[in-house]
Order: sequence, then structure tokens, then C-alpha cells
Amino acid sequence: MSRWADHFDRSSRDSEMNISSLVVDVRPEFLPSVLSAFEPWPGVEVQRASGPEGKLIVILEAETDKDTADTFSRINALEGVMSVAMVYHRIESEPEKEVFHGIHAA
Repeated sequence: MSRWADHFDRSSRDSEMNISSLVVDVRPEFLPSVLSAFEPWPGVEVQRASGPEGKLIVILEAETDKDTADTFSRINALEGVMSVAMVYHRIESEPEKEVFHGIHAA
């Protein structure tokens, strides 16, 4: 690959963001420790938690597919997590132009 092609490929990846939605099934007695484990992780946000059932809806934002897969694996490896299912995945090619609640972010 030429240096120009390598630069172009790298710069196009730098402006992308992977956005995923996960359903995480947790044994209810482990819910507090799983929620605490998510706190320091960048790009991981719990949107909804149903305590008695131990189900979480998690939004994951990552720069690369590898980062998404690595975080998915980390979640799955947490003690008390019974399953993780990806229900949505999108690659946003221009995250700076993303629209939040009808208002342009940029």
C-alpha cells in the first residue's frame, strides 16, 4: 500500500464511530457489581436497568470494530453476566454531524 493510500485509509477510520446497543442479562445478585464495573469504561452507558430481572440495555460507542468487540468480550467476561446480545450496530462515518434529539451537535 502506498503512503498516500495508508494515510487516506487511516484518516477515514479516524472520523468513524461504532455505535451499538446491547442487551445484557445479569444474575440479579451481581447487578450492583456489574453496574459498578461499567462506570470507568469509556463509551459504555447503561440506558435502562431492570433490577429484579437483571436485564440491562447498554449503549456502546467505540472508535473501531476491534474496540467494540473487545468491550463486548469484557462485558461477557464479568462475573454474573449470563449473556450479551448485540441488537443494533451502526458505523457513523461523520460523528461530528450526528443529530441528538433533533438538534445538530456541530
